[in-house]
Amino acid sequence: MRYCRLFYIGVISFLTFQLFAQEVDVQFEEKREEIDMDALRKWIRDKRLITTKEIGGDLSLSGEVRTEFQNYDEKRDGVKQRGPGGATNLAAQSFDVEVDLILDYRRDRTWSAVKLKFDNDMGIASGTVKNIKLDKAYFGGRVVDGDTFTFDIELGRRKLINVFESKLEFGSLFDGVLFKFSKAFESIANFYVSTGAFVIDERVDHFGEVMEFGMLRIADTGLVSKLSFINWKKNSATTPQKLRYNYMVTQFLLAYQYMSSYFNKFFKFYAAGLINTAADRLPVTNNQKANLGWYAGMSVGVVRKKYDWALDANFQWLEAQAVPDFDATGIGRGNAQRVGLYTTNINGSGAATTSATAVGSGNYYGFEIDLLYAITDNLTLEQNFKLSNTLDKEIGPNLQYRQYEAEFIYAF
Repeated sequence: MRYCRLFYIGVISFLTFQLFAQEVDVQFEEKREEIDMDALRKWIRDKRLITTKEIGGDLSLSGEVRTEFQNYDEKRDGVKQRGPGGATNLAAQSFDVEVDLILDYRRDRTWSAVKLKFDNDMGIASGTVKNIKLDKAYFGGRVVDGDTFTFDIELGRRKLINVFESKLEFGSLFDGVLFKFSKAFESIANFYVSTGAFVIDERVDHFGEVMEFGMLRIADTGLVSKLSFINWKKNSATTPQKLRYNYMVTQFLLAYQYMSSYFNKFFKFYAAGLINTAADRLPVTNNQKANLGWYAGMSVGVVRKKYDWALDANFQWLEAQAVPDFDATGIGRGNAQRVGLYTTNINGSGAATTSATAVGSGNYYGFEIDLLYAITDNLTLEQNFKLSNTLDKEIGPNLQYRQYEAEFIYAF
């Protein structure tokens, strides 16, 4: 792992220097030994005065204003979990307001992207006003720009799901470096490889690796296949707190997409299966491996302008040890009490759980429906309904979960 990190650092340093040296036009007249903090501050101040018109490139500012309504119905062994009279103090109905600010800058062979998310609860007594998150901040460049082959490097922050595809995993932050290779073969397929390393916990030198290999437009059709792998594991897991990272997940996805001339709509059919090869037989899972998951579904339509609509419906089946609690993107189980699979708190703290108390984000089967409708060119209504039930009732309590969400999205 140490040599892998050194290799990444070396490659990044060399290629970044070679790439950006072609575009940087700011010169330092001072000798290196004379550069101090005052000189650095002056350079930063002067740099801010340079306009986009002077340095070239395209700068865009966009954003979204969102208002959300969510309704929850969750039961744990038949006991209501949310709302008045529930076992927790969580609301059965919630109202949120959100603003997303997105800044993109692009030149011929370099680019950067920033996204700030302001997501707050509504209400005089229950509302919040200061929740802000740096959702995206990265820059990149094209090292090789051939007719049929390209090689890009990107460094910074975004979500794993922004790069890799799944409806069950890739919900965590990707703070690291990404290498993207693509090669087109006429009448065969467009091949690509996206691979990188990212920070999990810098305090203990814990890093992860991820890769996705894909083939698009196979044989000049809408057939798509993707194989991904992500490694969360550091060393042998012996404590409940370390078991939450005991995951090496491989997923294979197959999809077919096409434009229907009869319906004048875009159709996509997809299915994927995954396995956590690092899972162990543990008492919490009754000394059995519960490390498999799969989903299948279809999408219809694409929303681009007024009166467009799109629908996605899928079925999900996920065992308890298949995906880390912190990386799950699926329907989930509600889990109002926030109990993890291996610890009493889903964040990895607390005492060890047992086969009678373990919850986590897996161990469910259910379906999800998502519908988008463009009221105007700027305003979209999204409605989402999800339902899940306990998959293996021998692991933890029996949870029944329902959620409905309606969200108005104004994009500008």
